[in-house]
Amino acid sequence: MAGQVALNHSVASMIVETLCGTTETRTNLTQAEEAVRGLTFDKFEEKLVSQVMEGINLSDYEMVVGRMANRHSLPNDKKEEILDGQYAEKNTLVSKEFVFNVGQTSQLVYCKVATMKTSDTKIDLAIMYYKLDFKLSPHKIETRHTKRFLGIRVGSYTSVHYEPRNLSQKDQDCFTNILPV
Repeated sequence: MAGQVALNHSVASMIVETLCGTTETRTNLTQAEEAVRGLTFDKFEEKLVSQVMEGINLSDYEMVVGRMANRHSLPNDKKEEILDGQYAEKNTLVSKEFVFNVGQTSQLVYCKVATMKTSDTKIDLAIMYYKLDFKLSPHKIETRHTKRFLGIRVGSYTSVHYEPRNLSQKDQDCFTNILPV
């Protein structure tokens, strides 16, 4: 008998919930938009520096690299990598860095440097530096709340909230394959 009462209570609860409950329908508006347009960004800043300098006096090399690094806002580690070229007859360097931070500004850096001494006192320099600072737009989630009483819709409202977004492996590959190493 107790089992029958519990079953009846459970069935009654289901009926009341169906007739007098609230339903919610969630829609990820960002996914719908990106299916049409591609990734969306809150921030997207690119910087590209490409320069070839021939016949630099070896005694001026450090000053020239310092000025170039300041002018183009190159990070100190990249400046040091360029300066290393003065210690070899020929030097080639390729570096690529990708840092993704969920909900914050992320960065892709690609640098290619080549130096060659043309004499005991002269050096040539070629550099290509690419930097992308970006922040993905958060997912915009819309939830539609519908209230029912006796199976009849008596009201509804929509709420919107935002969720930080992570990159899928496919999206990460798109970023890291922008510039091949």
